[in-house]
Amino acid sequence: MRRKMKRMLAIAMSVVLAAGMAGCGQKPSEEVKTDNGTEAQEAAGTGEELEVVRVLGNNYTFTGANGRTVTLKDWAEEGKSKRWQKLTEDLAERGIKLELDLIESDQFETTCQTMAASGEFSNYDLIQITPLDDKTKINLVRQGQLQPISDIWEQHSEGPAKEFFESDAGKYFYNHLKLEDGKCYWISDFGSSTYKGEMETNFALGFSIRQDWLDAIGREIPKTTEELYEDLVEFQKQDVNKSGAADEFICVWFDNFSTDIAQWFGLGTGLTFINTQDNNTVTSPWYQEHVKEYITYMQKLYAAGVLKMSGNEFNTYLANNQVAGIADWTTMTWMEATISLPEGAAYPWYVPFRAQAVEGQVPLFRGPNVYNPGFRAYAVPASSDKQDAVGKLLDYLVSDECILLTEYGIEGVSYEMVDGQYSNIIDASLENTDATGIALWTNGGIFPRFELNKDVNGEMVTSTQIAKEKGVKNNASGKEDYNIDCFNDPTHRLFHDETAYAVPTLDEISKISEISSDLSTYSSELLTKLIMGEKSLDDWDAYIQDLKDLGLDELIAINQGRYDRAMK
Repeated sequence: MRRKMKRMLAIAMSVVLAAGMAGCGQKPSEEVKTDNGTEAQEAAGTGEELEVVRVLGNNYTFTGANGRTVTLKDWAEEGKSKRWQKLTEDLAERGIKLELDLIESDQFETTCQTMAASGEFSNYDLIQITPLDDKTKINLVRQGQLQPISDIWEQHSEGPAKEFFESDAGKYFYNHLKLEDGKCYWISDFGSSTYKGEMETNFALGFSIRQDWLDAIGREIPKTTEELYEDLVEFQKQDVNKSGAADEFICVWFDNFSTDIAQWFGLGTGLTFINTQDNNTVTSPWYQEHVKEYITYMQKLYAAGVLKMSGNEFNTYLANNQVAGIADWTTMTWMEATISLPEGAAYPWYVPFRAQAVEGQVPLFRGPNVYNPGFRAYAVPASSDKQDAVGKLLDYLVSDECILLTEYGIEGVSYEMVDGQYSNIIDASLENTDATGIALWTNGGIFPRFELNKDVNGEMVTSTQIAKEKGVKNNASGKEDYNIDCFNDPTHRLFHDETAYAVPTLDEISKISEISSDLSTYSSELLTKLIMGEKSLDDWDAYIQDLKDLGLDELIAINQGRYDRAMK
């Protein structure tokens, strides 16, 4: 640990929680006041009154593998979270305390929209505005309801935040969030990662297959898409899940191109995407060379009964031990833990891989850019006069101290050190609220989350360790091997989301809105029906013309402009 984790219950009790709003359009509820301010000051040793920062946030709920839940309010109550106590102590040392108004998650979107329309954001110093679309956020700026948060870190940071935004990573972040006047009025989560501190990289996504089922049929990890097909058919023939039915299958969203299988054919991920294989030009998978071959292959899987659409039933499929393959984060282990197995059965293990689909095409893989802005949004109302305090808060959020606390928590409570690496393998019962996943205050709650220079090796080590502890004897390091292979091959990475685009202008928003709904619906339905054999590839030219008529080329041009603007 970089510094000793101190405990200061008196400071933790100085955090003031407001009751969540009961429904849309309600006024913020009256804060629940405490008389612990003096104790907090003395404990902090400042001798000065702590400056209150009023925060509007989401009472984010974390659900554990056992189905039980814990909320941000649960965390912030006395004695529930040592992470929260440490956070409160850290902020008190900086002269800050928080007053939270937390809205229940199922009411948050509607309430946030209502407050934006009624001007109620003026009651706060920091607001979580993720539910608002870009048009609404920009209009709030034009109405003078939001102040430039970039001015705050430039003028009121004591160093760390300002230094971050002047770094290469910070400039990238800034360019993706600034509006036409060159200022940022909200910020999002932001991540940057390394592998063992030796190279800048980021996590990969990929397609994973059940290693234990491959072992059961005596086959190796498939090297080609044809071998994958043969393996999936054989899973059903040999009834590897012992259900008595041919109910083993892969499960992906095949109404879009983010299947990882599509990437083996060299295809992009969305309706439009940034083609890293062609000088970062924006195009569409519908226009790519091997798109028909991909669809033909998926038709083959579907016709054989080994492909199902992911959806609401996915968790049920997992629990019933039916899912042979998935497309997801390649270091994750939470999927395996949800599978129901007979008593004494070996622990299941999904192993990611890339397979050759067409001759001459290197299989691509999905993943965030090295610098990865998030989608959540946090802003400072124009009415707030707490710029100094917000500047100190920003300084804290980008500090190593906060990043460690957010990601791992407290040693011996929510993580332990294993071979010099952080490992969050520890009691994860909800009685130990500090070990129930990512820090609740940042994961959609009240703060943007900064993961700067995160060592992705830590999560890979954890994944491999879980395999060994659960008795996985075959290819326990398969996830780690796959990711290292991807890290060493950055040339063939495709961005898996649209966070590389700049905030759209109002004109762009209008055009995107005009185009996207009908275009997205047509594209999703077309791809689904083609894969299910309900439409024929013989009418391909007509489909492409339909996509063009619905505005696909115009959408490509808009997104190219947004990308170019962000990368200046």
